[in-house]
Amino acid sequence: MKELEQGKDKVKKICEMLKQETIDPAKKEAEVIVAVARVQAEEILLLAEKEADAIRAHAKLAIEKEQAACNASLRQASRQTIDMLRQKIEEKLFNPALSRLVRESMHGPKALSALVTAVVKALDKEGTSANLSVYIPASIPAQEVNQLVAQEILNRLEEKSVLLSSIGGGIEVKLKNQDLTLDITDKSIKELMAQYIQKDFRELFFEEIS
Repeated sequence: MKELEQGKDKVKKICEMLKQETIDPAKKEAEVIVAVARVQAEEILLLAEKEADAIRAHAKLAIEKEQAACNASLRQASRQTIDMLRQKIEEKLFNPALSRLVRESMHGPKALSALVTAVVKALDKEGTSANLSVYIPASIPAQEVNQLVAQEILNRLEEKSVLLSSIGGGIEVKLKNQDLTLDITDKSIKELMAQYIQKDFRELFFEEIS
């Protein structure tokens, strides 16, 4: 019986020794491995979060750049559309209306006679003694204009009469001894007026959409 108890003690001691030499170190090593794994896992998660933040920031920047480019394209397209609209309206509305207004005011015996009188008097006032020739549109009979112009004005003309020309409206005055032509035709007046009133027309017409 005593030998049996001694045998049990020996087995117990052997088990404790095995535990101390193998199991306990293995357990401690496992604890270290787990601790290291936890640290590494936390580092991996932190790195993954940083990478995710970087990806989100890059994606946000790319989207903002695309939006900026898109907005710039839209603004440019809007400006081009408005400019084209202005041009079309000027071509279809402003220019024809201005041409018609000038043509109507500078076409006809009464209007032409008034122009001839005003120009000749202005030249005389400036002391011009040049030989004058006045040309009017061929569509208006010269005699009709002559009848409305004072004789003293006609006497200032070299031909004592207005002459016919291919101009559409208004008059041309030639100072022969000075080799100079005064262009007071409807075309030149229309171009001159357009330079002054086109800006006001644009500001008025496009005020709401500029």
